[in-house]
Amino acid sequence: MTKSEEHEHIQLSVPLYRQTTDFTCGACATLMVWSFFDRKAELSKRNEFFIWTETVALPFKFSSPYRITAFFIKKGFETRLLMKQEEYFELKAPLECCLVDSAEKELFLDFFEAYNSILKRRVASAILDRKPTLPDIRRALSARSPVILLIDSYYTVKARGAQDPPHLPHWIVVTGYEGERFHINDSIHGESLKPGKMILEARVLRKAMDTYRRFGWNPALIVVALKADEPTPRVDHVRLVG
Repeated sequence: MTKSEEHEHIQLSVPLYRQTTDFTCGACATLMVWSFFDRKAELSKRNEFFIWTETVALPFKFSSPYRITAFFIKKGFETRLLMKQEEYFELKAPLECCLVDSAEKELFLDFFEAYNSILKRRVASAILDRKPTLPDIRRALSARSPVILLIDSYYTVKARGAQDPPHLPHWIVVTGYEGERFHINDSIHGESLKPGKMILEARVLRKAMDTYRRFGWNPALIVVALKADEPTPRVDHVRLVG
């Protein structure tokens, strides 16, 4: 981290929306960022499911990084996907989440890989073929761009008060940072959980980003920004100290 980053405080006014299912976190992260840039994008269940149909990673229920990227490109935003383009490992957690029978596992994975190869070609110009890092997140936020990030939900849900949460793939929005602390919008809803606007230490966020080891899914980070001639989005706070 540079000296200026140690003292910089950036907080973007990304609204929080709580997901209504256990599989629409990607759609909700997309909706939050879309609403940040466009006040007319209503935070509603209707939009949650509209986006889910646009971003779902068939034949699974979770959202595809390629389709989230394509959604924002289609809406006219500058969009980048930072994700190492390697073969997937085994996607054990998504198979379990979607209750895939062992006899159907190979069929699901074959379809998934074929479908992803098509999606990848469609957004090829937006892909940066490398593993995302915390400095990537800081740079995006410093440029007033919120970040949609794939993580292990264990770390955010535990930080919000859950005793022994499961390890599951999950999309969040990173909305700001201050030194070694990152501001997060986490859409997971639960009566026993603390509010979904939260702060994670850099060391915890780094662990949460290690999705390949846990799920066999390469870490993914999506940066969304307005075109150069568009007005600057709203920012709660930007401060440089020293």
